[in-house]
Amino acid sequence: MSLVAACLGVVLTASSDCAAAATLRDAHAPVYEVSQGKPHATMGSDTLILASLDDSYYGLAQEIAEVEGSTVVHTWADALAGETEFVLWVVSPEGMSDHDLVGLGLVRKERETAVSLGIITGSSMEVARQLWLRGGQAEGRLVVAANAANPSGNLRSGMLVFGPGGIAIRSLTLANVQRYLQRADYFTFTGHGGPRYLRLDEITVFRADQIPALSPIVVATASCNTVRIWEEDSIALAFVDQGAAAYAGFAYSPNEGYLVGEFYGAPFRYTWPGFPIGHVVEIQNKGAVKGFAQFPYYYLLGDPRIALQDEAPYRLLEDKEEAGARRLRYEGAPEGFIPLRISDGARYRFVEIPGVTSSWELDPFYNSRLQMVDFGDDKYLLFEHAGGAFEVLLRERPPWYWPAMDFLVDSLDHTLVYLLQTGGDVIALFTGAVAWLALLRLLRRTRRVRVYLLASVLTAALVACLQGAYALVRLGEVTVTSKMVAFSPLAVLGMFLVTAAAALVFLASRHWAPRIAALVMATAPTWASMAFSLALVGLVNNLTFRPKLGAGIYNYSLAVLPLGTLLVQVCVMLVCFSVAKVVVERLQLRQEAPVGSAA
Repeated sequence: MSLVAACLGVVLTASSDCAAAATLRDAHAPVYEVSQGKPHATMGSDTLILASLDDSYYGLAQEIAEVEGSTVVHTWADALAGETEFVLWVVSPEGMSDHDLVGLGLVRKERETAVSLGIITGSSMEVARQLWLRGGQAEGRLVVAANAANPSGNLRSGMLVFGPGGIAIRSLTLANVQRYLQRADYFTFTGHGGPRYLRLDEITVFRADQIPALSPIVVATASCNTVRIWEEDSIALAFVDQGAAAYAGFAYSPNEGYLVGEFYGAPFRYTWPGFPIGHVVEIQNKGAVKGFAQFPYYYLLGDPRIALQDEAPYRLLEDKEEAGARRLRYEGAPEGFIPLRISDGARYRFVEIPGVTSSWELDPFYNSRLQMVDFGDDKYLLFEHAGGAFEVLLRERPPWYWPAMDFLVDSLDHTLVYLLQTGGDVIALFTGAVAWLALLRLLRRTRRVRVYLLASVLTAALVACLQGAYALVRLGEVTVTSKMVAFSPLAVLGMFLVTAAAALVFLASRHWAPRIAALVMATAPTWASMAFSLALVGLVNNLTFRPKLGAGIYNYSLAVLPLGTLLVQVCVMLVCFSVAKVVVERLQLRQEAPVGSAA
């Protein structure tokens, strides 16, 4: 969150942008026929070349294999059979289809070890060859993060330019996008999109035919359906054809907020030969599968061995074993998302970074500040860091209490903080209003209305205050989404209305059936969100994607996540309502007791 705060709060001068611009490369520099930049992360035995025998680009696959001393394989079963770290998939646009991407995604999901995949393609075999050759020319001096407006993420439209002279803020316009695409080394975009375009705002669309001539830039987007290179006027293919060194994007529609480092994070920025961009994409896919995706479908066009920096962005000070854990201390890290490689760390499945977060490989839910993946014996972490020194604690398993506690906190954060800013506050208000309208008849028929009403209002005020306090305390700690979260007063008001109505039903009832109905009413915003998510995912998967792709693309993680909150709410409501009922009944007994009974 410190990076976002800095980006939105820093007042910038024109001189900082000029200093950044002074180091920019000529946007019209010629495309080199041979790589003249940094060496690849690795070549040879750690890399396999995949190509179909009947693909028109098969000759290029043979050429790459000969130059790199690699082997050409013809099926994904062969490519994924061993412990290969990198796979270059050489394929023509017409040689790729939904069938290929879905099948590959399902196979990769079940694979125990990771693989860093890059697709070598282009509108012609020569363009594909140039894409492969440009890998060593990519750099990371000037980085641009462009974001379309995102009301549910509390984000305004804009561009952040990270250069040697500091950070500059620019408006998101078509002219600025074209300008910085020609000048930047690494450009990210988050917003709506499609196979042929990126949408900058409700009116402005950036189309494939508007991409200017590019130097070897690395482009990454979080938009829908951009990596569909077999479709006409593909924007991903256009970036490659215009000279980009790499393009990362989704083949299908994502659920925004579950791609590690999106918005302002620029997760490729500090990649280095020991932790290249293909590994970051693999980590982002792991996070997406925990967040919403049924299988990984975030793909990289270009060489996965590209690194934007020459060396690791940190220095190791200490690495020692103590009390069944491994503790590592580092210094000199910049602010942002840090790609950390830990040698011989794969056997540790639990990671804690004090001051940042902790995560477990078997954690079923998304963590926006830390994701991990294993390649061979090494562990690769991508985590958000405020800059400076940091410490990493590795354990083979989490503390016994951690899984349950983490699930409960994630559930509460998702339901009581994040979900409310995506329309949950309006649902709570609507539910409360409807509940009170339905209770008007009950109020007219119930004796001692004032006592019940006062008790229900006080109980609801307590519950609403508890929810509001939790949301305020957790604002800067939420990790279940990459979106910015904000406090919602409407959500607290909605919770007050719903709880007061439910409490009134509970207090006025003499039997358990109405009391159970009161608990159902009090927790309606939570269980309704679960039911809606389950139904929506089921309908979209089965009516839209399964008939076309043979598989659904979304999982049910977000539908299950509120379950912990629902259990907590039932317990809290039951206790509060029961205590209120006991108090009300005792007050009634005192009022009904005869005046002279004590004698």
